[in-house]
Amino acid sequence: MLVAGACAILMGISGRELSSEMGLFQVMFCRNVIALSITVVALFLTGLSGVRTRFIKRHVFRNLVHFAATYLWFVGIISIPMAAVFALEFTTPLWTAILAALWLKERLSLSRVFGIVIGFIGILIILRPGIAVVHPASLAVIASAMGLSVAYVITKSVVHEDSAWTILFWMNLIQIPLSLGLSLPHWVWPSDALIPWVFGIGIAGFGLHLAISQAMTHADASVVVPFDFLRLPLITVVAWFMYQESLDVFIFIGAGIIVFGNAIILNSEAPKKARFT
Repeated sequence: MLVAGACAILMGISGRELSSEMGLFQVMFCRNVIALSITVVALFLTGLSGVRTRFIKRHVFRNLVHFAATYLWFVGIISIPMAAVFALEFTTPLWTAILAALWLKERLSLSRVFGIVIGFIGILIILRPGIAVVHPASLAVIASAMGLSVAYVITKSVVHEDSAWTILFWMNLIQIPLSLGLSLPHWVWPSDALIPWVFGIGIAGFGLHLAISQAMTHADASVVVPFDFLRLPLITVVAWFMYQESLDVFIFIGAGIIVFGNAIILNSEAPKKARFT
């Protein structure tokens, strides 16, 4: 999870740097191409049988949603403080709990409902509607978290047969033509100074998904997920150093409350092991 946090930070910074010259769809294309290349090399070493799946329709739907969610996440990255993006992204488990109850028929216990309510209080503290102006990009990040929760729920429905490598392969293969087609009308070749960030976003995109999947494989979600909170102080320091973004105490208070809500939800399903990609 520490590796996953570092990859998330690298992906955010790379996306912001590349957006100075490229459109966001082209940024996503770079991420997909490099991540797929690494995945294919790994599959050649581990066996090409890893690309087989019985759930191709679910993978297509999952990645259409994931593609839209990723785009909205990058909208937040280039528009609002990066700490706010990461804090609002912590709401993904809240939406996942709701969707899992609706789609996978998982029990929505009283503790889960309480955790969800606590999480929404954290959202209100970060956004402060009626007190501060709510930036549209903040709503985009919340929509992104909702989209990611859909992707997670679909992943939970296939992960009993499909490995992390399978999910990574189909994710990037499906999203490449989407990002390429949408980026071609405004295609810009990156300058030499941005080449390291092109590779950075691809490596980060690959490492993020693989690291989370491996972490969830080796430990209960209730043990693993709290480490994800370390992303917030880390990105705050990095964003202050690179972009002179100031510290907003309400982001930390709200994020802490959201994570507390997540902990309540995770504690309610502690006997089970979860695996997200």
